[in-house]
Amino acid sequence: MKPQKLFYILLAIWVLADLLQAIFTPVHADEAYYALYGRFLDWGYYDHPPMVALLTALSGALFKGNLSIRFATVLLHGGTVWLVWITLPHKTLTNKDVWTFFAIASSLVMFSAYGFITTPDAPLLFFTALFFYLYKHYLNTPTWPLAFALGVTLAAMLYSKYMAVLVAGFVLLSNLKLLKDPKVWIAVLLSALLFVPHILWQINHHFPSFQYHLLGRNTGFRMQYLLEYFPNQLLVFNPVCLCLALYFCWKRRKTDDLFERAGIFTIAGFILFFWIMTVKGHAEPHWTVAASIPMILLLWQELRNEQWHKWLMRGIVPIVGVLLIFRIIAPILLSNHSLNAFGNPHKYDVIHEYCGKTPAIFVGSFQEPSLYHFYTEEDALLISSVYNRQTQFDLWQLDKTIQGKPAYIINTNVYDRGPKAGFDLIEKDEIAFYLHKTESFQGTNRIQVAIDQYRVANDSLYLDLTLSNPYETDFVFNNPEFPITLHVVYLRNSDCYPITCPIGFDMVIPAGGSLSCKTVVKYIPDAPIVICLDNIVNRSVNSKPLKLKQ
Repeated sequence: MKPQKLFYILLAIWVLADLLQAIFTPVHADEAYYALYGRFLDWGYYDHPPMVALLTALSGALFKGNLSIRFATVLLHGGTVWLVWITLPHKTLTNKDVWTFFAIASSLVMFSAYGFITTPDAPLLFFTALFFYLYKHYLNTPTWPLAFALGVTLAAMLYSKYMAVLVAGFVLLSNLKLLKDPKVWIAVLLSALLFVPHILWQINHHFPSFQYHLLGRNTGFRMQYLLEYFPNQLLVFNPVCLCLALYFCWKRRKTDDLFERAGIFTIAGFILFFWIMTVKGHAEPHWTVAASIPMILLLWQELRNEQWHKWLMRGIVPIVGVLLIFRIIAPILLSNHSLNAFGNPHKYDVIHEYCGKTPAIFVGSFQEPSLYHFYTEEDALLISSVYNRQTQFDLWQLDKTIQGKPAYIINTNVYDRGPKAGFDLIEKDEIAFYLHKTESFQGTNRIQVAIDQYRVANDSLYLDLTLSNPYETDFVFNNPEFPITLHVVYLRNSDCYPITCPIGFDMVIPAGGSLSCKTVVKYIPDAPIVICLDNIVNRSVNSKPLKLKQ
C-alpha cells in the first residue's frame, strides 16, 4: 500500500474514533458553557475570543445532544492532523513514516483530547497548524498571497485564543530578519485590522477578558505552582515525547534551518514562558498545548533515524495503548457523578421536575446553569457574588429579564448546617439541593453603587453613596421576601471582610432611577473596598473597587 493511501485510511479512522468519542463521552461543564456562547454570538466573551462560540453554533445548527457542541471540533481536528502531515517533507516516504506520525500524534495527550472536546484550544491548534504550513512555504517563496494568508491566519488564531500571540512572537524571535520584510508588516497590519471588531467589543465592555487573564488570575507566588509545573507538562504531552522534544530542541539549537528554528523556539518558548509565569499564580497545564504542532513536526523528523525510532516504539507505543484503553472506558469513568466537571443528567432532570418552564436561577458557579440548559433546554442563569469570579453571565445580564417575575432559585451546595433562610431542602433519588420559589424575583446584581465621597475619621469610614436602579421595577429594601442589607466589604489577601452598613430600611429606588444615602462603618486600613448588596440569594458586587486614602 502506498504511504499516502495509508495516511488517509488512518486519518479516516482517527476522525471516526473522535466522532464516536464525542458522542459517548459526557459533556464537560466548560463545553456546556461554550454552547451558551453559541446561542449569543458576539465579537467577544468574558473568558475567551469568539471562535469557540462559532464552533458550537455551527454544531448546534446541525445536531442535538453531544454533537451539538462537538461536531465541528471533530472535523476541525481532522483538518489539524492533515495540515501537520502535509507540512512534513514527503521525499522517500515509507509506510513506517506514516505509522510513526500517527504514533506521535496519538500519544500527545491533550492534542488527542481536543479532537473531541470543544474548547478554544481546538481552533487554536488548527490555525497554529495552518500558520506553520503557510510559514514554511513563505520561507521558500515569500509572495504577497502567502503574506496575506499568514495575516488572515494570525487573526484567526487570535480569535481562537490569546495564546496565539506567543506562537507568532516565538516564530518572529526565531527569525528576526522578518522585521525587515515589508510583506510581514503588511500581514501583521492585516491581522490587526481583522481583529479590530474584538478590540472594539473589549472597549465597549471595559476590557473584561484582559482584566481577567492579566490581573484576575494573579494569586501570587507559591512554591507549589513552581514545583507542579513540569509534572503537569509531562501529562499534557507525555513523558517520552516531552523529554525527547526538549532534548532535540537543545541538540538542534544552532540549526540554520529557519523553519526548524521556528519550531524549536515555539516548543521551548511555551514551556519556559509559562514556567516563568508561575511566579504570579497557577499556570493551567493545557496552556502550552499549541506547542504540540511543532513538537510533532520536530519529533517526526528526528525519529526517522533508526536508532531513535527504536526508542520511540519502546516508549510511545505503550503510552498510545494506555490512552486507547482510557478512551474506550472514558465514557463510563466520566459518567461518575462525583466528578463535578462532568454533568449528571439525572440531577438536572430532577431539578427540572420542580422548575418546569419557569427560569432557574443558580447560585454558585457558571457550570450549573450551563449544564442545566444543555440537558433540559430550559432557561437558566447565574447569580454571581463577591465570593465568585465574574463570568459571561454578568455581561449577558439575563437576570434583568426576570426581575419582578416568577423564578426558581437553586443552590446545589448542600451543607450539614441546613438550608439558608427561605430555602427548602429537596432530596430525591440521591439528588439534593436547596430550592426557593418566588412569584416576583428581586435580584441585586445590576444595582449600581457609586461612592461619591468618603472620609476617614476616628477609625470610622464615612461614605456618601448614590444607588442606581436599571431594572424596570422598583427596588425595595424592605421587600418581605428579599430584604436587602448593604455592606462594605474589605478585600485583603484574596479574603473578604464584610461590615453591615446602617441605612434606612424603608428605602426604595424607583425603576430606572436613583437615590443618595450616607452611612458609616468601621475603617480597616490598607484594604480596598467594594459595596455589596445582600439578600437571601447572594451578596452581589455593586461598586467598583476603591483603594482608600486617609
